[in-house]
Amino acid sequence: MTIYGMYVQNGNRAGLWVQHRTWNNVCALVQRIGGQESGKLPGRAPLHDHAPVQAKAFDVRSGRPLATDQFNVDPADRGFVAIAQPPWAHTATRALVIESFAKSSV
Repeated sequence: MTIYGMYVQNGNRAGLWVQHRTWNNVCALVQRIGGQESGKLPGRAPLHDHAPVQAKAFDVRSGRPLATDQFNVDPADRGFVAIAQPPWAHTATRALVIESFAKSSV
């Protein structure tokens, strides 16, 4: 399924955890699509004007954040699957909130 399709199935909300069939020990938290965390996607399904996806990649075993250059997403690719929130996710997402706050305070 595409990331766009999973966003819609998630009630038009980001915050979902995904894996791709080609990723080894990697998962990602979809943070925004088209700059929004919730609401209807722009354009028409299934490609939604190729709205950009903002996601953060993690090692699925440890929760260690992965460098952005190690992670490439084509949201129209049908090889994605939604996964349950990993057990370490609360720590990882708290770090993302702190990082985002620090960037916006500068």
